[in-house]
Amino acid sequence: MSFDVKTLATLNLIFQILLIMLLSFAVFLVKRKNLQKHCNTVRIAVLLQIASIVVIMLPSMLGYLKNGTPDIIFNNEMLFHHILGIILIGLWIYINLAYINIIRWPRNFKSIMRFAFIIWSLALIIGLHLYIRIYTSG
Repeated sequence: MSFDVKTLATLNLIFQILLIMLLSFAVFLVKRKNLQKHCNTVRIAVLLQIASIVVIMLPSMLGYLKNGTPDIIFNNEMLFHHILGIILIGLWIYINLAYINIIRWPRNFKSIMRFAFIIWSLALIIGLHLYIRIYTSG
């Protein structure tokens, strides 16, 4: 079964909306001081996101870079989006290692988590912009 770029982008957008809902639930859990469930929920969300990256986003990016796109701005925006995603996964690994006491807890743990949220939000906004550009392209 073969999917075109727009179909894959739409499926990924739907998946990202579901992840937003899951992460909103994680925020609810942390506000209720249920850190263990919060961490488990975020772990599930990040693992699902990694699967989405491997199955949809990375092949799409490589296809665009290989086949060329109408403008270099699109390529740079896509690369920046992916770099933010890699930074975010790195932060997730760091936060998890600290939470399970494999590495020492940083003094600014909440700041790092807030920074991760900001990076995730920026990556999401750029991803939405990329989706619009893909969907509206000829």
